[in-house]
Amino acid sequence: MKPHPSKVFVETTTRCNLRCPMCIKHGGKEEFQEGDMSLETFHALLSSLPPVEVIVLNGIGEPLLHPDLEHFVRLAKSRVAPDGWVGFQSNGLMMDHQRAVSFVDAGLDRICLSVDSISPDVFKKIRKGGDFAKVEQALDVLHEVKTLNGSSLEVGVEFVLRRDNVHELPSTIRWAALHGADFAIVTQLFPYHRDLVLQATYDANLDSSVSLFQKYAKIAREEDVDLNRYYDVFMKYEKRGDAEKVTKLVDSMVSEAFRQGLTLNLKKLFSMDQGWADRLETVFAETRIAASEAEVKLKLPEIVPKKSRRCEFVEEGCVFVSWDGQIHPCYFLWHHYQCFINGMVKTVKPKVFGNLSDLNLVEIWNDPAFLSFRKGVLRYDYPYCFNCSFALCDYVQGGDFEQDCYVNAEPCGICLWCMDVFQCLK
Repeated sequence: MKPHPSKVFVETTTRCNLRCPMCIKHGGKEEFQEGDMSLETFHALLSSLPPVEVIVLNGIGEPLLHPDLEHFVRLAKSRVAPDGWVGFQSNGLMMDHQRAVSFVDAGLDRICLSVDSISPDVFKKIRKGGDFAKVEQALDVLHEVKTLNGSSLEVGVEFVLRRDNVHELPSTIRWAALHGADFAIVTQLFPYHRDLVLQATYDANLDSSVSLFQKYAKIAREEDVDLNRYYDVFMKYEKRGDAEKVTKLVDSMVSEAFRQGLTLNLKKLFSMDQGWADRLETVFAETRIAASEAEVKLKLPEIVPKKSRRCEFVEEGCVFVSWDGQIHPCYFLWHHYQCFINGMVKTVKPKVFGNLSDLNLVEIWNDPAFLSFRKGVLRYDYPYCFNCSFALCDYVQGGDFEQDCYVNAEPCGICLWCMDVFQCLK
């Protein structure tokens, strides 16, 4: 609720030199207008901005394609607090020695390169048009220039988890450390397209719902009852023996969930792949060891969404600026797209609170509509749509969102960002 934002995310361009199948820009029905942020718009952004904690110079495009990116870094440095930082994420393909020097000279504080595999063939499949050797070279030159110039630049990697690359995560962290990486951000895959749903590695049931389900599954095992028979027997008029025990156990679980205020999607709970979750946790444990031994700062996502919500974007005073000057509240509501979560299809439209061509950033930030939105988010009083057994409902599927089933005007019930499933440079 500060009178000005603390962290500013700036989409310097929507253009990209890759066509990654998992990108919001490719494979879907939505068309994205290509464009670069003008110097005029960037100056308008900074004109009213007091010292802030963070300025991140990337959106859905590749920042290195912007011809004025180094100049943007230099200008952004004039608007961050002494202990703040300026950075961006990149695919690294256009990073050479000369540009590394220019970014260090401009005062860049952090850069994060996308590395989802250290197998050249798998890398090329995930990052269509990418070249693993060039990313490796980018890390090497950044480390070399940083060392020679005594720069405090932090270099990191981002790894997007998929079922076909999970096994590479620990070795990727070790490899990144050998090439000078200081930190690693690991995020779950956001399925923007239907054909990516089976690549997602997380389970969309709530952690508290999973815990309750596991409690009753254990009771069932102790009583030598197969809880998975529930959908075979629950509709029978007369239930005897094991069928009666199974039904009573599930009814007790549902009643306890109701008392605790938990939502249960029984169909999703019964189809949950616990073996996969255990395997992923094993990989995470090995990754933590690899990062600790290599002294790499590691940020891992959740395997199962947390019931307790915390929107870091709103709580930390973030604002998102599109290349054309439009102002948005968060990553989730930055662009127009479809996403697929736990069997649901959700059309998301950007939430726009103004444009820098009409008002300055601080004026837009303090506009009653934007202020009311942030207050509404911080109440955390909206449904867990992805965990709801009534989906698909019109509230979730509709792109023209007006309210959810709790009569809230903030479309946050479907968002998983606030549950530490997705991570980014921030």
